[in-house]
Amino acid sequence: MQTTNSKRTVFILLCLQQAAISFNVAALTASIPTISRDLHITDVLGGKIIAYYMIPYGLSALIYAPLAQKFSTRFLMIATMFLFAITNFLCAKIETIEHILYLRVLVGVVSAGVVPLGLILIGNMFEKSLRGRMVGLFFSGSFIAALSGIILSATSNWRWLFYIPSLLAFVAALLLLMTRSPYLKRMTACVDYRQVFKDPILIKILLYITIISTLYHGVDRWLGVYMGQVYGFNQVTVSCLFGILTISGVVMQNLGGQLSDRIGRLFSCRLGIALLAIGTILLSFKFNLFILIVILLVLSTGWNIGHNGASTVLTDFDEEKRSEIAGLNSALRFFGGGVGFSITGIFVAKSFSMTFLGIGILLFVLFLMVGKLIPDSTKV
Repeated sequence: MQTTNSKRTVFILLCLQQAAISFNVAALTASIPTISRDLHITDVLGGKIIAYYMIPYGLSALIYAPLAQKFSTRFLMIATMFLFAITNFLCAKIETIEHILYLRVLVGVVSAGVVPLGLILIGNMFEKSLRGRMVGLFFSGSFIAALSGIILSATSNWRWLFYIPSLLAFVAALLLLMTRSPYLKRMTACVDYRQVFKDPILIKILLYITIISTLYHGVDRWLGVYMGQVYGFNQVTVSCLFGILTISGVVMQNLGGQLSDRIGRLFSCRLGIALLAIGTILLSFKFNLFILIVILLVLSTGWNIGHNGASTVLTDFDEEKRSEIAGLNSALRFFGGGVGFSITGIFVAKSFSMTFLGIGILLFVLFLMVGKLIPDSTKV
């Protein structure tokens, strides 16, 4: 019973940290036009607050598994949550985009440990038959927080999108200070990223994660600007549409967990990428508001089901590889996403329609290849 309570406490704290780092991600994407107007800059320059977070996050995700050998996961979580609280508070107070971008780099660095450490701990605490659902719940917390951030973006000044996650992180750090658990210890397994690249199955899975993240975030991180420029929506309408996406994300992340556990990880990946390809190609055309909502829901459903499938596959490997895999998973997702966002920024400045059509075709090609990249059952 004590072990069960300890697992529950640790898992709740993981979800709280995930909520803190996720609170403003979607809301800032939705608010790029508003932030740009307030700071008297272009939307493309304003959009750099996304890339300046994602790329450092991706690179920094690799350091947390090695650090977990030298320091307890509890210490790492307390330190990063305190630093996250401070940097977000400063982002809210700064008046120039240049200084905000510098701080966003720091925010990305200190945020990067939450997902890899979370996936390592989920893999350690729960048996294989439950992991898909626990991964789904873990990421669902981020969607609930993101929805709160989106609602706030429609009703308050954008600077509150930094104040609130700062407060959440501070609370998480205090609760971690008061928590003792045998699971929040140093990792004993030796961290060596080279061993991952000796496994051909893992190389294929990580290649898939890199490609899908690069393509998907080249679309979704521009949706706020897309809705403002192509459809002429105001901030309230854009935030409402992002809210719908976030609500669907909560449901579909958990549905993805059920599908991953009961039908298979590969099935979730296939279904997810097929829906992503369809939704992205449809975004290249202009429709009425109702059809646009349906398309956005297709896009959200595809990402969340596929995301769960790929994430759950990675928790199935031996504990000896779990630390390296968790770090590489976050690193490749965010680095690839940041690069994808930056590259597509060049093309969306000319045409959203042609950019989304091209990405949709590439997603369809990836759908045809996914069976060669994601194993039906991973033997580890």
